[in-house]
Amino acid sequence: MNVGNTLLMELKNSWRGYFIFTLVVIIIIGGFIQIYPSVSSAFDDELDGSENIELDMAEEADFVVAHLSWIDVPNANNYTLLVGKSPQMIVPVDRVEGIHENEYSYIIPLEDDEQEWYFGILAVIDDEETRTEFVGMESNVERISVLEETFGIDYSTIHGFLSVLWRMWWFLLIGLYIVYISVISVSKDYEEGRMDIILSKSISRKQYLLEKFSVVALFTLFLLSIAGLITIASVHSLGELSNISASTLFITTLFSYPLFLVLIAVSFLAAVYFEDSKKSVGFTFLIVLIQYGINMVGNMSENLEYVKPYSIIAYWNHESMLYGEAINWLDVAVLLILASALMFIALRIFEDKDIPT
Repeated sequence: MNVGNTLLMELKNSWRGYFIFTLVVIIIIGGFIQIYPSVSSAFDDELDGSENIELDMAEEADFVVAHLSWIDVPNANNYTLLVGKSPQMIVPVDRVEGIHENEYSYIIPLEDDEQEWYFGILAVIDDEETRTEFVGMESNVERISVLEETFGIDYSTIHGFLSVLWRMWWFLLIGLYIVYISVISVSKDYEEGRMDIILSKSISRKQYLLEKFSVVALFTLFLLSIAGLITIASVHSLGELSNISASTLFITTLFSYPLFLVLIAVSFLAAVYFEDSKKSVGFTFLIVLIQYGINMVGNMSENLEYVKPYSIIAYWNHESMLYGEAINWLDVAVLLILASALMFIALRIFEDKDIPT
């Protein structure tokens, strides 16, 4: 029995494609992470100077008290409070001038309590001429960007930014290529008339299929390891490793491996069933896109979260791992069992099929 011959032959024939795709992944991941600072500032919904103001809301019998305190500005003669219902304050709802302390309690009617209120503080400075200096702005509501409200991701943090990469691009970027090379590795032997010659030698059908599977599985593991290291290096170059550890980044990346094992198994099942690369690639691409679509729909609203378990992506909970939560080994087991079951079915079909000559 020529153990490993099929594996080595597959590597010899495919290494150039594997190498090029690995470079593509390195460039995309490294480049994507490098745009984090500009994206972070663009999605930062903090009000200007909000760190300079403290706001406490206290409900009384007939009104609500908004107690504001702010930093003391040197040389400030007094302060002006602007009150509005939007952060623009083009025409404030109210204006309180001549505040001599760096705190003030503003009364809001109880019926208006649930509305959005914005409080801006100006320091009035009288040195050579009277001028105002903006101290900051605060609101009684927590500001959330549209994207964060829709997808539940805070883009302004490195954790949220990496979640975008893994939630929206990772599965498609790697998944579509993995299923393609998995299908082609078997289908080309059918279409080029080599299958009967290969199996006429001292190699069983089981060994043939498992060695083909091993090649793609080992490449995927290598690819994810490289991707994890590139992610660490890119995050380190931005000075963000103080916010998220290198081990967390690597482990989170590597634990997508069972997810791709399922895709590889689906691809081999399609390849031995259809014996045609076009049909097999079309089927597996459809599976990938359906799984991706289900996961995206489930992430868009809490009311739709019930569909997420029907997508294998949901069993790679990268968001919880990014924030240091424990790995869900049950989810890992589900994916490994599913991949094993699909490969078992593929082997049974392949062993029962007549090989065309």
